Amino acid sequence: MLFNSNSIILSFSCQQFQCQGMKIMEEEGNTQVITEYQSTLSTDAIVCPQCKGKVYVCGDYETILQDMPIWIGIKQEASVRYHRYRCRECHRSFAEDIELKHPRTRVTTRAARWIEALLCLQMSVKSIQELTGIHWGTIRTIHEEFMEAKLEERRRELKKKGYKPQLLAVDEFAIHKGHSYATCVIDLVEGDILWVGEGRAMKDFRKFFEETDPDYLSEVKAVAMDMNASYHLLVEENLPHACVVYDRYHMQAQYGRDVLGVVRLEEARRHQKQAKEIKQAAAEEKDPAVKKQMKQSAKGEQNLYTSLKRSRWTLLMNQDKLLPEKAVALKTILDAHSSVAICYALKEEMCDLFDIRDPEIARAKWLAWFEAAKSSGIEPLAKFAALKESKIDGLVSHAAYPISTGKLEGMNNRIKVSKRIGYGFRNDAYFFSLIRYLSLPSPLLSPKVP
Repeated sequence: MLFNSNSIILSFSCQQFQCQGMKIMEEEGNTQVITEYQSTLSTDAIVCPQCKGKVYVCGDYETILQDMPIWIGIKQEASVRYHRYRCRECHRSFAEDIELKHPRTRVTTRAARWIEALLCLQMSVKSIQELTGIHWGTIRTIHEEFMEAKLEERRRELKKKGYKPQLLAVDEFAIHKGHSYATCVIDLVEGDILWVGEGRAMKDFRKFFEETDPDYLSEVKAVAMDMNASYHLLVEENLPHACVVYDRYHMQAQYGRDVLGVVRLEEARRHQKQAKEIKQAAAEEKDPAVKKQMKQSAKGEQNLYTSLKRSRWTLLMNQDKLLPEKAVALKTILDAHSSVAICYALKEEMCDLFDIRDPEIARAKWLAWFEAAKSSGIEPLAKFAALKESKIDGLVSHAAYPISTGKLEGMNNRIKVSKRIGYGFRNDAYFFSLIRYLSLPSPLLSPKVP
C-alpha cells in the first residue's frame, strides 16, 4: 500500500476533532481504511444550551461515519470519539456537536459534498453507491436536501426582487409505463418549473391552485396549453384575469395526424386497391397488347401508392424548408391528388394564422379558415374544423400572447434523460423535486466550492 500516513492524518484533522491515526483492516479479500478522530474540546468552551450553566463530561462515545474512498475498491470510514456533557445547574445532558457528520446521515460532510458534485455531473445514484459503498437511501437523502436548498435559494432570490409570473404553460408528460402521467406548470419568462403533480385529470391539476399562493399568481396574463386537455376550465375559474392560449404545435400536430395523415392514407389505399383490381383484370386478359398496357397502369397506381406512403414528412414540413428534390415530389403529389392539395394548402394557411399579431384580424381570418375547411367536402377536414371552431377564443389569444408549451416540451427531453440515468424513479416526490431543480438557472445547478 503506497501512501504517506502522516500527510493523510494532517489533512483530515479539522474543527475540534484531531485525527489520531489510521488503521487498515483486511478480511476475506475486502480492504477497509478507518480514520480515527478524537474530540479535543475543553469543557470550559461549552455551556448548557438551556440555562447557560457550566457542564462536565459524563461519558465518551463513538460513532462510525462513512467517508469517500481514497483508493479504488477500498472502503473508507471515520471513527469519531466525542463527549456527552451534563449541566451542573439544571442537570440536562446533551451530546457534543459533530461537525464532521452530515445532518440526518451517517456520512462525513466531505463525502456529502462529493456526492452532491457527482450528482451534478449526472451520475446515477446506483453508480455512486457502487463507487462509494454508501447506501442509495443515504445518497438520495443528500440529493433531496441539496435540491431543496437550491430551490429555496431560488425562491428567496425571486421574492427579494418582488417577482411574480406573468406567462405560464401547462402540459403533461409520462412518468411510468402503462399510461401513468404527471402535470407540469412552467414560468415561461424565467423558465422555472413552478409545480409538478401526479396525474393529468382536472382534479389533479386543481392541486396546483390549491397549493400555490393566489397572490403569487395575481399578475398572470396568459397560460399556454394543449387544446385537447380540460385545463382551460380551471384556469378560467381560478385566473379569470388571464387569457387561455392554445398551443400552436399541438394543433398543427393534430392537423397533420387527423387530417393530412388520414386523407393521405385514404388516397394511398385507393391507389393500392386500383392496382390490385387492374392486376386481377390483366390476369384474365387474352390480348397481349392490352394486357401489357394494363400492367403498366397497375404499376403506375402502385408507384402513386408508394409515393404517398413515403410522403408523410414532406407534407408536414413547411414548404420553404423543403429540399429541391422534395419540392418536386411534393408538387407531383399535389397535382395528382386534389383532396391532399386542399388539406396541404389549408395547413400552410393555418401556420400563417399563428403569425398574426392583431386579435381582430386573427379572429376574422380564423373564421374564414374554418368556413373554407367545413365547405371543402373532405370529411376529416370538415370534422376537424367543426371541432376546433368552438376553441376560437384561445386561438385568437395567440395573436396577443404568442406563447406556447415549447419550453415544457424541451424540459420533457431533460426529464426523459434523467429517468434513463436513474433507471427510473420509485419515489415520485423525489422525482418531481429533481424536475423542478433541473429547471433552475445554470449557476444554481452546481454545488458551491468552499
